[in-house]
Amino acid sequence: MRIKDPEYSAAVEAAVEILRKRARQGQTITYGELSAELAAQGFDSVPPYRGVMTYLLKDVCLHRNEDGRAPMLSAIVVNKASREPSEQFSSLARSLPFSRPADWSWRDEQQRVFAQHREG
Repeated sequence: MRIKDPEYSAAVEAAVEILRKRARQGQTITYGELSAELAAQGFDSVPPYRGVMTYLLKDVCLHRNEDGRAPMLSAIVVNKASREPSEQFSSLARSLPFSRPADWSWRDEQQRVFAQHREG
């Protein structure tokens, strides 16, 4: 799958729903688990590493969050071994429009995601 493919926006929507469900449960999800759940919904060309997954997770963060102020939903997507988001996530958080401050941490962002979805 490529970001210009017609099914890409549907894959973003599916990923948003998968991550919201996990966030409501207060749980993280690994890149591999997200890839497998997307494949189970018919989006079988989103490998858990680099490539389209990187763009997909950025677009998940921008979903209904164009100004970047809301919690970044992909903060709950973690590496299986380290249980932390990738370094690419931290780079994204510090870029526009998210512009997280120097004292920002991904752990704080995860807690913001969990709090937002428990309340909503």
